[in-house]
Amino acid sequence: MPEGRQVQQMFSGIAGRYDVLNHVLSGGADFWWWWRMARMSGAAPGKRFLDVAAGTGDSSVALARRGAEVVSTDFTHAMLRLGPPKFARKGLVDRIWASSDADAQRLPFRDATFDGITICYGIRNVEDRVRAYAEFLRVLRPGGQLTILEFSTPVLPGLRQAYDWYSLRVLPRIGGWISGDASAYTYLPESIRGFPDQAALAGELTAAGFREVRWTNLTGGIVALHTGLKEG
Repeated sequence: MPEGRQVQQMFSGIAGRYDVLNHVLSGGADFWWWWRMARMSGAAPGKRFLDVAAGTGDSSVALARRGAEVVSTDFTHAMLRLGPPKFARKGLVDRIWASSDADAQRLPFRDATFDGITICYGIRNVEDRVRAYAEFLRVLRPGGQLTILEFSTPVLPGLRQAYDWYSLRVLPRIGGWISGDASAYTYLPESIRGFPDQAALAGELTAAGFREVRWTNLTGGIVALHTGLKEG
C-alpha cells in the first residue's frame, strides 16, 4: 500500500476529474450509494457529523440533505478545496463546513464532539486503521455511530469474476483516459483486492471497541456499509 504522502499526491493529481470518474466508473450507482449511506448513518436535524476522507464533498452533501450539520474533512487539500463551491451550488453552505486538512489517524477535534462519523472509500487508504478507529471512538459522543461505505467483496454468484475482470481490465483504461493518470486506477482495484472482506472488517471494528457492528451489502457486495456504535 502506498504511504500517506503518495496517496495524497495521487489524489491531488486526479482531483479535478474525480467526480466525473466516480459517476462514469460506477454507472451512476454512486448516487444511490451516497443516499443509502446517509440514510443508514442516522443523519438528521440537530445532529453534528464528521465526514472523514470526504474528498470533493459528495458524501457531506448527502448527510447535509438529511438535515445534519457536517464538518467535511480530507487530508488531500486539492480534493477538499473543491467542496465549498459544490456546497454553495446546492444551497448547503449553512450546513457544511470544510475543515482544514485532517488525517484520520490524527483528528484535530476534541473528545466526544460528534454524533456521527462517516468515511466513504477512505478507510482503505489509511495506513494504520487501528489508530484511526481509536480516533473515531475518541471524537464520537457516547452512543454515536461510525458509518463506513467502502468497496468490498461481491457475494452474488458470478459477480465477483465479472467485477474482477471489469476492475482489472476496463477500469484502469477508462480511469487513465479520463484522468490522465492510469496509475491511480491501477492502484484502486489492487487496493480493493487486498482489503478485508465484510466479515473481516466487522471483526476489526469489534476488536477496536465498537458495539453492535453490522454490515449491509449494496449492489451485490461491490460496496458495503458497515456501522458500529460507541458505547454509551
